[in-house]
Amino acid sequence: MRTCFGKLARACQDLCFPPACLACGARLPDSVGPLFCSACAVHVRLLNEPLCRCCGRPFPWAAGESHTCGPCLKKPWQFTAARAVLYYSEPVAQAVHAFKYRGNTTGLATFRQLKDRLRHLDSLADADLIVPVPLHVHRLRERGFNQALLLARALFPAQRRRITPFLLTRTRLTVSQTGLSGGDRRRNLKNAFAVVAPEQVAGQRILLVDDIFTTGSTANECARTLRRAGALEVRVLTLARVSRE
Repeated sequence: MRTCFGKLARACQDLCFPPACLACGARLPDSVGPLFCSACAVHVRLLNEPLCRCCGRPFPWAAGESHTCGPCLKKPWQFTAARAVLYYSEPVAQAVHAFKYRGNTTGLATFRQLKDRLRHLDSLADADLIVPVPLHVHRLRERGFNQALLLARALFPAQRRRITPFLLTRTRLTVSQTGLSGGDRRRNLKNAFAVVAPEQVAGQRILLVDDIFTTGSTANECARTLRRAGALEVRVLTLARVSRE
């Protein structure tokens, strides 16, 4: 009975609000699956293993086991492991941009569906606390929402009680990371975060959630701050990752 009612409700919703491709805007027959049209869907790339066990960098070959890449062996990160759901390339980049800068949240269910296809991400839900990367209060007022918090709630609906949006705070307004080099990104973010309640962090396994992994500077600085506050380990999940292939 509930299944029939659910199908009827979805059909009515699709009739009143016709689903469209998150990237190109093409009309879709229904909203059951990921909201990408057939032309765009073939270019949506999931970040499957093998990956670097630490930074999550995809390897150019599709066979073999995951292992730690050379750069991570030379210079370890502050986080234990970083993973992403998708490659940050078209049409995903357009969908992420619409979500982040235009507040188009219709893609959140799609992002969760795609994340759930990657079984190697299942263990991330075991974290004691899920912490979204914070926005500075001025930027939060401008945007009206924190995209990392919305992602955390969408990707981990069964772990909502563990999501702690105010545990990590941004203490100063930094310039946009877009267009900055790796070194400039690190300098821009140095000492930009703080833990509000260190006693809640001490001894905890933390999952940090953000939208895009570019150079890893933001995730690394957040992880450094959390570990200084006593976190046992910090893992990272982003919706998308910029490929350095």
